Amino acid sequence: MKLYRSGTGYLFTVMLVVQWFGAQPLQAQPLQEVISSECVYGDCENGRGTMEFKTPAGTAVYRGSFKDGRFDGYGRLEEPLSFTEKAVYVGDWAAGKRNGRGKYYDGKGDLYIGDWRDDKRHGHGSYFVNIGRWNENEHSEFWLSQHTENYTGEFQNDLYHGQGVYRWKNGNRYEGGFFANDRHGFGTFYYSTGTKREQLWDYGDFVR
Repeated sequence: MKLYRSGTGYLFTVMLVVQWFGAQPLQAQPLQEVISSECVYGDCENGRGTMEFKTPAGTAVYRGSFKDGRFDGYGRLEEPLSFTEKAVYVGDWAAGKRNGRGKYYDGKGDLYIGDWRDDKRHGHGSYFVNIGRWNENEHSEFWLSQHTENYTGEFQNDLYHGQGVYRWKNGNRYEGGFFANDRHGFGTFYYSTGTKREQLWDYGDFVR
């Protein structure tokens, strides 16, 4: 992947028309290490209930729908990463995997809101970078898209892939094609000053 960060998070050419991504791809599978589990409320087989999972970092909690003993339907999973950090997924599940639409906060400052398929970001969504601590419902998806560094567009198998918009916190943005997290094909770079420049990329390499 050609995702680079300089000391300030940006890298420019002499013409100041190329600005690199400061974001890294968010990839996380839920509940990798489970020591034990217990249904503490409701029906955790076929219905709605609450299940707790003991992990090396603490107790993870799922509240939502179950089918055949697996997460299925709408539910919320909170998973501790350390004594102070926790990852949160809120949204649709199918056969124990994230499928449909949902929100995932990685516990370290990055947030994804959008479509999922088989536990991967797939479809249309928005990935917000370095937002700090996430308080659910504090800001709308639109507010985040205008005030944080983010990518909004098409995803395929957890990667930026297709048409999308990458916006930097300083107001600059790139609109165009992406291929496996790299800019690819034609696009337009918009400066926060209002000027713009047409660009051509070849699998992450700037052509013109």
